[in-house]
Amino acid sequence: MVTYSEGLDCIDWHQLFHLYDVVGLVAGYGKKQDFTKIQNAFEHSYKVVTAWDSDTLVGAVRMISDGICYGMIFDVGVLPEYQKLGIGKGLVIEILKDNSHLCIHLTSTFGNEEFYKKLGFKPHRTALAKYPYESEYLIG
Repeated sequence: MVTYSEGLDCIDWHQLFHLYDVVGLVAGYGKKQDFTKIQNAFEHSYKVVTAWDSDTLVGAVRMISDGICYGMIFDVGVLPEYQKLGIGKGLVIEILKDNSHLCIHLTSTFGNEEFYKKLGFKPHRTALAKYPYESEYLIG
């Protein structure tokens, strides 16, 4: 049975680094194995939720927010052997708890748009982005 925890106190950083080494994300720092930047990103997040199968970290998500107007969800990651079991959905539900007053934004990874639509997210007509590097997510 998978359980969810909020906050940083429960995180085994080595397991979190392994998760993002396997699935990528965190602005590419997972695949680059830049674990210092991953830890700093999580420590500076507004809210962090992790998913656990006993003592094994199997998924994580984080939100950046001002706590008043806006929040943005990043780095929804689940170990491949735990995907398609509802853990990603559970992570998103947990990260949204107590944040229904915020306008929530996220950028889906390719192929996962329908997953987020099923959770109530809708396409944004005017979303734009500016990255400090080239990305296949940017048009033009």
